[in-house]
Amino acid sequence: MSVNSTTIQQLEAIAEILPAPVYWIDIHNIILGANEHALKAMGASCLNEIIGKTAYDLYPKELAEYIVKHNMEVMEKGISLSQEETILDLKTEKVRYFTTSKSPLRDDDGRIIGLIGSSIEVTAEKEAEALRIEKLKKINVFKHLDLLAPLYPVPVYWYDLNSVFVGANDYVAAGLGVASIDFVIGVTPYDLYPREIAEHIVKHNDEVIRTGQMLSQEEPIKDRSTGQIRYYDAFKAPLRDENGEIIGVIGTSIEITDKKEKERLTLENKNQKIEHQQKLITLAHTVAHDISSPLSALNMMMHLCDELHENKRSVIKRATESILDIANNLLSTYRNEEQRAASDLEQRQPLLISDLIMQLLSEKKAQYSNHPVRFETEIVKEAQFAFAHMQTSQFRRSMSNLINNAVDALDNKSNGLIAIKLTADTQFVAASIQDNGKGMSPCLVEKMLNRQSFTEGKKHGHGLGLQQVWDTLDYNDGEMTVNSVAGEGTTIQLTFPRIDAATWIAQTIHLKLNSIVVILDDEESIHGAWDTRFAPYLKTYPTLNVHHFKQGQEALNFFSGLTSKDKDRIVFLSDYELLRQDKNGLQIIEESGLKNTTLVTSYYANAKVRDKAILLEVKILPKQMASIVPIEVELTHFL
Repeated sequence: MSVNSTTIQQLEAIAEILPAPVYWIDIHNIILGANEHALKAMGASCLNEIIGKTAYDLYPKELAEYIVKHNMEVMEKGISLSQEETILDLKTEKVRYFTTSKSPLRDDDGRIIGLIGSSIEVTAEKEAEALRIEKLKKINVFKHLDLLAPLYPVPVYWYDLNSVFVGANDYVAAGLGVASIDFVIGVTPYDLYPREIAEHIVKHNDEVIRTGQMLSQEEPIKDRSTGQIRYYDAFKAPLRDENGEIIGVIGTSIEITDKKEKERLTLENKNQKIEHQQKLITLAHTVAHDISSPLSALNMMMHLCDELHENKRSVIKRATESILDIANNLLSTYRNEEQRAASDLEQRQPLLISDLIMQLLSEKKAQYSNHPVRFETEIVKEAQFAFAHMQTSQFRRSMSNLINNAVDALDNKSNGLIAIKLTADTQFVAASIQDNGKGMSPCLVEKMLNRQSFTEGKKHGHGLGLQQVWDTLDYNDGEMTVNSVAGEGTTIQLTFPRIDAATWIAQTIHLKLNSIVVILDDEESIHGAWDTRFAPYLKTYPTLNVHHFKQGQEALNFFSGLTSKDKDRIVFLSDYELLRQDKNGLQIIEESGLKNTTLVTSYYANAKVRDKAILLEVKILPKQMASIVPIEVELTHFL
């Protein structure tokens, strides 16, 4: 792409009236034109001496490369840039110094076709600075540094009080990527590095001078020959004259680029692992959701299949539990670290014991899948919605420790059985773990009840598991009973005060004769299961209505078409996680503005979900309870 004649005429007209050197080149670094000031700066007599030439035709290779590199950076980035340039006068062969500013040159379509540059000569200032540096070098301390620095096998450099380079050894030149240290003598970090890096260095120098102390910091340095950033640990100390007065800063730097690269790769690998782990967590939740939803539907159906023989129902029940164990184990295996590592300072809160036991039992079945042990569980009707004021993580660990001990007591016997039972009355809720293992002697039972640690049968045990159980009992107002018969087995029961059900739990689905039940769930089988549950009520009370939606937006559209009176008749049962939709169930509920709403979800234990539901005054029904939650019909109508 070349510059057209009209553009050249315009540049020539403007350049001649400017009081500073101005020149312009094309994208190949060929000089296209310049004004009289630029010709004088280069020591040229006429334009023909420079037109059509590049910096390589006019200056030594190193200087030409420095200029061309800057030109290319301006054109590639499409921005204005400045730098200091040394120019060899073509007539006198004297080096002259300029501060040069360059901007991209564009055609009418905005494409970069070259650059235009302007320079301000600073030769006098540079020469004055050079004289000042020479005077500084005559001070004894600087003379000694000039003699000794080349002997050190590490970079050594020294500044004056204004962070001007006064001297350095060749290791510094190599680190900067320049041919000779003469290139940096008399300049500041601002002349060598981007502004941010320069400010970082100068601020550190000033701090060394101010405090009179040796200080260190990490400094990124841009290699001028490769353009790569190299990292150094810089150690600097105040430089003093014969009278002890601070006259500058002396420093040495140790390159740590390889170390930084290893740290970067380590961090990158860590982030990749975290990202991969998060993907696995997301996948686990998705798979668990896809499994648990139809299983919840199957459980709801099972309670209504009285026509099936008990043996057939038992087989289906065990198969359902096995698949649910897979889903729960997925969630347990890929649980977020913040969920996995619950703090010992966790506050007590209302805990639905039945749900936690079902989750824990699933984990234990997976943990001991290679052991000859069978797990059974029984949650009596009175305990299904029983709450206790508990620290969740402590209770979980206690139950886990006791189950582990029970498995150990089986000693790999072929018919090993662990039975977990949850019972409740109006005052207490009790969880028991029973095994048919080797049992304990009365002496060991007495030790256990008197809180004396023992590690019977464990080579590497420390009794910490029992200590944790006792701590849980103390902190949560619990009690423990132990019944054991040597050779027959052991039953351990933990009992805690029962509290009123949490305000957010949905213990019933309450309807009136003309209620409109709306069910939102992305899983087809759930809708079939709800239909089966509601079928007897629809037959008995034909004024009841049930509507099904898989998409949240469809449900909202349905609500928007109702009168305010009809909206009052709505009983909205919504899933929380609506896959591949832009809103979750709580957001749909909030947007609907309905009063009688219940979130049917497996996420009830998620604090954020629960807190949001409480804020919206939404009841929560754990999905696994959907098959047993009572449905009550009040024999009145909405007016």
